[in-house]
Amino acid sequence: MKCKILTAFLSGVMILSPVIPIFAQSENSDAEWNNHPEIFQVNREPAHATLMPYDDVKSALDAEPEKSRHYKSLNGKWHFKWSKNPSERPVDFYRQDYNVSNWKKIEVPGNWQLQGYDYPIYTNITYPWTGYENPAPPKAPTVYNPVGSYKRTFTVPGSWKGEEIFISFQGVESAFYVWVNGQKVGYSEDSYTSKEFNITKYLKPGVNTLAVEVYRWSDGSWLEDQDFIRMSGIFRDVYLFSTPKIHMRDFRVRTDLDDNYQNANLNLKVNVKNYGKETAANYKVEAMVYDAHKKPVLNEPVSMDIQVPGKNETAVQAEQLVKNPLKWSAEHPNLYTLVLSLKDNTGKIVETESAKIGFREFELKNGQMHINGKPIVFKGVNRHETDPDRGRAITEESMIQDIKLMKKFNINAVRTSHYPNQTKWYELADQYGLYLIDEANVESHGVRDSLPASDPRWTGAVLDRVKSMVERDKNHPSVLIWSLGNEAGRGDNFKKMADWVRQADPTRIVHYEGDNRWTDVESHMYASVESVENYGKSGNKKPYILCEYAHAMGNSVGNLYKYWDVIEKYPNLQGGFIWDWVEQALRWPTPKKILVNDESKHELTGQLYGEIVEGIDGKAINGYVTLPNVPELNVTGKQLTLEAWVKPQPTNTHSPFITKGDTQFAIKQNNDRIEFFIYDRTASYPWIVAETKIPENWVGNWHKVAGVYDGHSLKLYIDGQLKAEKEYSGAIVGNNYPVNIGRNAENDRLSNAQIDHVRIYNRALSETELNDINRVPDENTVLWLDFDNYKEEEYAQKEYFAYGGDWGDRPNDGNFSANGLVSPDRTIQPELWEVKKVYQNIKIKPSDLKNGKVEIANNYLFTNLNEFEGKWTLKEDNTTLQKGSLGRMNIAPGQKKLVTLPIQKPNLKPGAEYWLDISFKLSKSTAWASKGHEVAKEQFKMPYNTPEGPALDPSTMPPLDIKETEQKVNVSGSDFQLVFDKVKGTISSFKYQEREMFKTGPVPNFWRSPNDNDKGNGMPNRTGTWRNAGRDMKVDDVKVTAVGNNAVQIDVDATLPTTTKSNYKVSYFIYGSGDIVVNNTLTPGKNLPEIPAVGMELMIPKEFENISWYGKGPQENYWDRNTGADVGVYRGTVDDQFFPYVEPQETGNKTDVRWVTLTDKNGTGLMAAGLPLLEVNALHYTEDQLESVKHPYELTKMDDIILNLNYKQMGVGGDNSWGARPHPEFTLYANKSYSYSYRLKPITREMSPMELSKQKINVK
Repeated sequence: MKCKILTAFLSGVMILSPVIPIFAQSENSDAEWNNHPEIFQVNREPAHATLMPYDDVKSALDAEPEKSRHYKSLNGKWHFKWSKNPSERPVDFYRQDYNVSNWKKIEVPGNWQLQGYDYPIYTNITYPWTGYENPAPPKAPTVYNPVGSYKRTFTVPGSWKGEEIFISFQGVESAFYVWVNGQKVGYSEDSYTSKEFNITKYLKPGVNTLAVEVYRWSDGSWLEDQDFIRMSGIFRDVYLFSTPKIHMRDFRVRTDLDDNYQNANLNLKVNVKNYGKETAANYKVEAMVYDAHKKPVLNEPVSMDIQVPGKNETAVQAEQLVKNPLKWSAEHPNLYTLVLSLKDNTGKIVETESAKIGFREFELKNGQMHINGKPIVFKGVNRHETDPDRGRAITEESMIQDIKLMKKFNINAVRTSHYPNQTKWYELADQYGLYLIDEANVESHGVRDSLPASDPRWTGAVLDRVKSMVERDKNHPSVLIWSLGNEAGRGDNFKKMADWVRQADPTRIVHYEGDNRWTDVESHMYASVESVENYGKSGNKKPYILCEYAHAMGNSVGNLYKYWDVIEKYPNLQGGFIWDWVEQALRWPTPKKILVNDESKHELTGQLYGEIVEGIDGKAINGYVTLPNVPELNVTGKQLTLEAWVKPQPTNTHSPFITKGDTQFAIKQNNDRIEFFIYDRTASYPWIVAETKIPENWVGNWHKVAGVYDGHSLKLYIDGQLKAEKEYSGAIVGNNYPVNIGRNAENDRLSNAQIDHVRIYNRALSETELNDINRVPDENTVLWLDFDNYKEEEYAQKEYFAYGGDWGDRPNDGNFSANGLVSPDRTIQPELWEVKKVYQNIKIKPSDLKNGKVEIANNYLFTNLNEFEGKWTLKEDNTTLQKGSLGRMNIAPGQKKLVTLPIQKPNLKPGAEYWLDISFKLSKSTAWASKGHEVAKEQFKMPYNTPEGPALDPSTMPPLDIKETEQKVNVSGSDFQLVFDKVKGTISSFKYQEREMFKTGPVPNFWRSPNDNDKGNGMPNRTGTWRNAGRDMKVDDVKVTAVGNNAVQIDVDATLPTTTKSNYKVSYFIYGSGDIVVNNTLTPGKNLPEIPAVGMELMIPKEFENISWYGKGPQENYWDRNTGADVGVYRGTVDDQFFPYVEPQETGNKTDVRWVTLTDKNGTGLMAAGLPLLEVNALHYTEDQLESVKHPYELTKMDDIILNLNYKQMGVGGDNSWGARPHPEFTLYANKSYSYSYRLKPITREMSPMELSKQKINVK
């Protein structure tokens, strides 16, 4: 709360015009875009608030800029020419006589990479040009640095005669020059804020010519190393606007609430520019505030007299009391319209302007951030501007879709990571109610140790970027915090930015995670729960936020609630922003499926991602080949030969030729060196490398490379000559990654070379053999690829979501761009339901459930719970017994209340469970959701002492016929037949009424398809011993014991081939009723890694497509991500259980499952019931399939069904995706035994799985 003035206060300040740098003129100097960090604009207008002139108050109040007489859009089709680099660009295209009629046209706004030119590049930290060259900053790349030449014509409306005319570029990446009618107007950098030029003096009557030259990269690109898909072009609106000669060039609005947060002090500052020569005397600026119904709020306008000398600018200020306006918050985004009118000395309106304003106050108070006097908690997400079809040229409809989804899922805050967004986003955030951290376009991640740092060469550029953001967005009530950038290192330049921001806007606070010395809020990324709690415990008076946490890559966001248990515990912890909202991927045509055939004795088939090209003598590949992860290619020990012909292109990074991940063997290029390595994890430095520099004629020519290991040394050959040798006698150690040609599957590095004649041997070839051109495959050849023998097929799916590497971009960071809570097309991902639950603002806790007592807490800041309809339901299993309304409860913000529900204890049914569901829904429709939308819920299991269900007496069941041979046990009942395979230790056939229930019986399974977090923490390799442990188990003993005439017990004792052997015991109890009870116990061997899953896997016939379960749902859920899933009975199809993550991985799991059925259309099928609980997954894909492909379109859907009945699988994790593992409490450690049981039973439509599940069977 600053000054409180109850009457209008006026002041006027003359502002001198800024000094504008001139274009770089020296013949030998670099242009502005290259090697000139101190030149970031030429002849550009000063930044200002988003505004549009109107001619009258009504138009300003309507606030439709596109309908203003002063607005003319230049969006649409422009002539366009793409050039590979600056030296190839059409230098004189801006001239009026330069004919572009034969150029194709491109849509503006838009990224040219999505319109048939160039290609997207996705990298996280690595600068995108390093695949071609590696200039030192501040130099920009020149070898491959595409330039887009844009040209169009326009006419100036006749009504603009005598006015100043400007061109506004809302977003151009990364640097651009502007010419009008052949005359150079100006230059600018900074891709993400508005850039404007006064073009009045360059115009002529009639048709005018506009030319824009856009550089994909400039020296300014060193400050734009964000983790996003790199694209370029004019990707936001371009328009002309006119102003009178005397023009309100800028204005600033502040709302300062009194000590009671009731009345407001409206503080206005208006900058008036005189473009004429004569003094504008006795002019006046009037301000009026209007409510949502367009009614004036003030008794009379705020009036400010002003006098502006010619060619100058003057600022005038005023303050006015506004009595008890409706306050703005994300919960209640009350907006008013401010209309400014500039009048001349006769009282005639010269122009009007307007802005939506919100009366609110944001401040630091007692070590907390407060809004309108209440301590705020950010339940936030980070959000990139991205659209699968339009790239970063996103539409208003897409923004509204995002905001509505966010509001529906209890998200109240967004960090504009990592650049200022389109201006429309801020208007919508004001309108719908979101708190924003507005972030400057400053990220130098790849070189953050050296720039901007404290380097004075970059000071002007970073100050310009933060100024452009603050000046543009300063009037938006949704903006609470200014962020200086992201991952750009530390240094004095950030202090200078922070100092400027505080001086320019003392009503907001400063954020920058990279250097918290200069900030008002302590900000961290991906801190552990323990670290966050330690800060909370410290009592530090500097408020703390997680500007990034819960990395939502793929199937993720585990243990989210644990962060919030801590955040809600300590007042100095004020929330966090999940990384991130929407997955970055582009809708792309599905490529052809190209299969290449191995000519060794193994006759393997690989899949090519790329194209077939002409090779050294026949066909070659440009791309990479994945091969099956089979034992034949898992060459270990002390003998190995790798061989290929390669035609490399320039690179400054890794370019793999033949690899088995990064931890077994490879031959590759690494910058200017060729390397052949083997991996021996027992060595102090496990990579054993023979290496040499690349030959002088390396680039663009075919060369033969070979690596040989003979148990004594590694030898590296280039073009038949030994170039390097490294003595070593250790053994190659295996990993769990597949062999790839042209790619390293472990870290997703891609080759920049064409590749031909690939050979792998499990012996060491001599130099003579290597140079034998007549050599043919022999017994030791494990792979022989010449690429002449290939096959092309079409995929059924014609489009897919593409990510790094899919566009031939090298380097790239694969699918690391896909970290969203929603898919690229805004499909809700299952993890978002967990976010909604954790972020909900109504907390319901049990107090005395037996007597219907619950505590309801209102964690909203400004919303009484009487705005919602509360309801409760008491269920017996899935049957509603009682229900009632909580009405519209009067619980004030920040308060809680003990509520007694009028629950009548029911007659308890043996074996039943009783559930209390409480829900709060909107009592009326809002801008973002319809009446009845659920905002909060909770489920409690009622603590009734329910008697056990009825016991089944085996003695009353039909008798069994048991026949045992050396290899099989045949068990027959009255309506079923079962065959037990004693060799494999499982059921091989189970028929009920002559129908087969299994395709394959229960097989122990200790694996899951790795999710992105698993891959990031090394799980596939670290825990690889469990991958096939169940599949490859060795049966040591099978014991068959008849239990009377009505049951049989089959006990299996087996050994699992883990690194140290593990014991596995399973008992099958088969009853005359057709029930099968399975008890199993895993006893891991010593010193084994954690276990991805403990369970069993069955294959079920395809006709059993309909799935029902009684457990948590309906969305997939996991051990560490199931608070947002309630227990109930859910139904669907097996097809429905698969979620198409951008890169396929573990999906479809359900926890706390009591029973599950898979049935055909007639209701006949198989039931599995937990004794007491299971985790269940049913898919048309195997784990091997899910982890062997990069995109969903590559999956071949099986007809039959893979059913996993697990004790548990480990949590999905999510603290980060590059090393963090699931929390210990959600991990299956191998230092203990695991036992669990379940029941299998054929089922028909006439049977009730709920009733059957209550039956107890004494397996003793």
